[in-house]
Amino acid sequence: MLKNVRSHESYLSFVVEQLEELYKDKTFLKTFYSRPIIWCSLIDLTDAAMLLRHRYSSNPRGRKPRNPCDMLRSLMLMHYHNVTSVDQWVYHLKTTPIYAVLSGFSPSNVPGVGTFYDFFNRLWLASTPHLSKRNKRKLAKPRKKGKKNQKLDPKNPKIVEKLVKRTLKNKHQNYIPKAHDQLQIIFQSLFVNKSAEAGLLGNTKSLSILGDGSPVLTGGKPYGKFLCECRKQGNWKCQCKRQFSDPDADYGWDSSREKYYYGRSLFMVSASDSPYDLPIYPRLYRASKHDSVLFISAFSELQQWYSDWKIGEVILDSALDATPIYEMLEHYDVSAIIDLNPRRSKQFQHKQMDINLKGVPICPIGREMIHWGLNQKTYRRKWRCPAVCGKWECPNPCSDSKYGRTFYTATKDNPRLFPRVKRGSKEWRKRYSLRTGVERCIKRQKVDYRLEDSRGRSSRHWNIRTYIIGMCQHADAWIKEAKKNNFVAANPIIQSLLSL
Repeated sequence: MLKNVRSHESYLSFVVEQLEELYKDKTFLKTFYSRPIIWCSLIDLTDAAMLLRHRYSSNPRGRKPRNPCDMLRSLMLMHYHNVTSVDQWVYHLKTTPIYAVLSGFSPSNVPGVGTFYDFFNRLWLASTPHLSKRNKRKLAKPRKKGKKNQKLDPKNPKIVEKLVKRTLKNKHQNYIPKAHDQLQIIFQSLFVNKSAEAGLLGNTKSLSILGDGSPVLTGGKPYGKFLCECRKQGNWKCQCKRQFSDPDADYGWDSSREKYYYGRSLFMVSASDSPYDLPIYPRLYRASKHDSVLFISAFSELQQWYSDWKIGEVILDSALDATPIYEMLEHYDVSAIIDLNPRRSKQFQHKQMDINLKGVPICPIGREMIHWGLNQKTYRRKWRCPAVCGKWECPNPCSDSKYGRTFYTATKDNPRLFPRVKRGSKEWRKRYSLRTGVERCIKRQKVDYRLEDSRGRSSRHWNIRTYIIGMCQHADAWIKEAKKNNFVAANPIIQSLLSL
């Protein structure tokens, strides 16, 4: 049971006292550790104790548990310094006292490796680090390959339509608990909501979000450990079960590198109007699942977690260009900004009128009709004859009216052909250009914080690592905002830390 958890102000006082005692050279601290000192000072993790209280025993036996605020802060510092191993981090805590002090520990009383793994169990709601059994048959590596920057289609061509129907049918049912829920609660309560209050995510009453998937390689191997005696009998291709160190990983197609990889797929949901490309919901799935399948699942869960927010716009790439996804977003009153997939795009017909890839009707002589207004409530567009509007004579007029032929298109008729924002328009290009924000968000995870450098071999490890890095991304944004608003210079507590 957690008792007498100290406040953030008490933590800052502890840091000041310890640094005054340990470091007499003030220039040394300012030169080498000013940024992590400010970074930790701006992260208030006091509420983490309340969020994790139910994960601790009400009648503890033995040693008193560590403060979860300090454990979480220490994990964030570990990822901030790009340390990928808990063993290495414990060594840093013991040999570099300032890391222990900034975590909230006394340099003479640093937690061991086992303490960190016990804390991992409190962050992970499943009974085991894995979501599936370790003993299973070996996976066959797929042979079919795609082209450069071209993702493979789902194995079941109708899987997206089936999932959308199931999602809309069960939208009022209760959320099914998952193993990573505790991580999402902490991430949402202590970081996402605070960034939203500071205006770093855009307007939450009409939030614009981005989504994209990215491969994540695991530290496990796809071959497994033999449990049978078939090899001694000369059978090297037996189908007996093997033991895998990472049973939740499988094969996925990496379109950028044009090869298969063994691991997971990270589907990242971020805010498009965020100046720092902040994540909202990082979600790990099996590598073999297509991005369109991942988006339907992530969007459904996103609606449950952020039920008090209104999602007004979704910006996605051409891998998610599927009619059921447009229909699902239209059902939730969400504007879809999705690029057309060139493999699925061709000349369309609507009400016996040809429609080009921009959603513009084509008159019988092959000219684009002129856009003549939009009903903002119903998203119904009016199109007029190009000859009448352009005041030139049509060689084959299709209407005797002086006003010329008119044609109407509406989003409800076909949300893929006629989205709320007209394809190819200035507004469309402006909104779709924001899609690279999710790629920068994933780049922060995989390059800046070296997500794949870890050799983790469990779903627990990868989920914790992904969420902790997401927390660090929000903390980095806070420190940039603090410098803009001159908060660092105006805060006497932080000044006392830097003026030691």
